[in-house]
Amino acid sequence: MRVVSQLLPQQVRNRLRRSFDSLYCRPLAGKETIGERSQWTIVTRGLNAHAIIYSGGVGEDITFEQELIRRFDVNVHIFDPSPVAAETIRQAKNRHLLFQPLGLTASGTGKFAVGGGAGSSTWLKVAENADGQESLPCTSLLQEMKKNGHDTIDLLKIDIEGFEYEVLESCLLHGIRIRQLCVEFHDFFPDIPKSKTTAMIRRLQAHGFELIHRHRHDHTFLLLNPS
Repeated sequence: MRVVSQLLPQQVRNRLRRSFDSLYCRPLAGKETIGERSQWTIVTRGLNAHAIIYSGGVGEDITFEQELIRRFDVNVHIFDPSPVAAETIRQAKNRHLLFQPLGLTASGTGKFAVGGGAGSSTWLKVAENADGQESLPCTSLLQEMKKNGHDTIDLLKIDIEGFEYEVLESCLLHGIRIRQLCVEFHDFFPDIPKSKTTAMIRRLQAHGFELIHRHRHDHTFLLLNPS
């Protein structure tokens, strides 16, 4: 018996995937998908030059952040400890990209290892006693918001290779106000069970976040009644 991937064209599979994912999401007008290779679906209503935007993890693709800057003339605070991210930002030469070569974690510390195969420059979260681990300079949202004088984040995007769970838990614990959240859950890593993602989604929903978009591992949440 041939598998589904052999029976259906890629475009048809993509449409079916989007339809399946949409079953979990609240219908909401005004959503837009922004970016090229790394795309994120957000509600752009309410974003302007004064919006507070934080982005954790960019790698080689900052098209999402660049489009936000082009459309709203907004500053974007970016955190990524990888050399490829630093080079990407350097080549962009955009004064609105406020880059720091730091990992984004809950405590401001973290253990990393290079992942993704030979030649990869992606730094992944690793267990405390894992082989090949390395401590990299890190920061936390609490530290950065205090330093920048921010009490609210209008848009937080995190693609931080397994650190997202602890960062989100810290946000909920400390009551960090986030109006819109884009996150990739890395439960496709061998040591991260899907139940961890399910539990975190429920935690976010219990704190007033509505899931408005989902595509595979990428999720967008909106705080519908921000205080």
